[in-house]
Amino acid sequence: MEAATGFAGVNGTRLHFETRGTGASVFFIHGFTLDHRMWSGQVAALATAGFRAVAYDGRGFGRSALPSTEAYRHCDDAAALIEHLGCGPALVVGHSIGALYALEVALSRPDLVAGVACVCPSGLGVPFTPDLLAMFAALRAAAAGEGLAAAKQIWTRSGWFLPLREVAELAAELDAMVADYTGWHWTHDNPAKNIDPPADARLEQLTAPTLVIGGERDLPYNHAVAAVLARRIPGARHVHVAGGSHMAAMDRPLPINEAIADMARSCLAQSRR
Repeated sequence: MEAATGFAGVNGTRLHFETRGTGASVFFIHGFTLDHRMWSGQVAALATAGFRAVAYDGRGFGRSALPSTEAYRHCDDAAALIEHLGCGPALVVGHSIGALYALEVALSRPDLVAGVACVCPSGLGVPFTPDLLAMFAALRAAAAGEGLAAAKQIWTRSGWFLPLREVAELAAELDAMVADYTGWHWTHDNPAKNIDPPADARLEQLTAPTLVIGGERDLPYNHAVAAVLARRIPGARHVHVAGGSHMAAMDRPLPINEAIADMARSCLAQSRR
C-alpha cells in the first residue's frame, strides 16, 4: 500500500505529512530531533490492519517549516492538521516529548481525540534528572561553540539512543533523521508554548482512553514518567515492552504495533457508536 505525502498550510506554518491506508485514523507525533520516519513500521502495520495512519513532521523538524518569532503550540499544530486532513476523532500517538503534545491535544481539543497512546513519554510528571539537564546544557554549548555536528554526536550517543545503536541498521536510520534536523532549537530561543494550566496539572481530567507504553531498556526517568501517567490518568493501561529502549517503536515494532492496533480497535470503535 503506497503512502501519500504532502504539505499543509495550517496554524500559521507549513507541515509535511505522510498518510497511508483507509478507515478510522491513527495520528502519530514524533519525538525531539526526529521526524515522521521514526513511525514507518507503525504506519505500514496500521494501514495493513485497516486504519488510516498519519505521521507528520513537527514545526522545526523534518521537512516542515522552521518556527518564527511568533509564539505557537505544537498541540495546536497537530489539531489543525487533524482538522485539515479530516481524520478526527483519531487515536493520537506520541513518542517522548510527543506524548506530552498528544496529551495536550486531548485536553485542549477532546473533540478530535478518540484515544491517546504515550510511547516512552517525557517532559511531564517528573523533573528531568541532573544527568539529563547536564546533557542538555552540553548540547547547547557544543552547538554554539563547536557546531551542530558536535551537538548531534552528543545527542545520538546519549542514554536515550545507545540501545538502538546496537543494531547498525537502526543506528543508520536514527542518524539519517538527526542529520536532517536543522539544530534550530539548540541555537535559537524557541517561542513554543504549552497549554495553560499545564497537562501535568490536569492528568486526572483526561477523559480519552489512554495507553502508556514503556520500554524495558529506557532510562529510569522515562519509567518514572510512565508510572505517573499510568497512576494519575483515569483508566490508563500500562504496557511494558520487554527489551524495548526509548526508541521502542523502532527496535521492538511488533509489540508496539500490536498494542497500538488493539487500542485503535477499542477506542475508535467507541468513538463511532
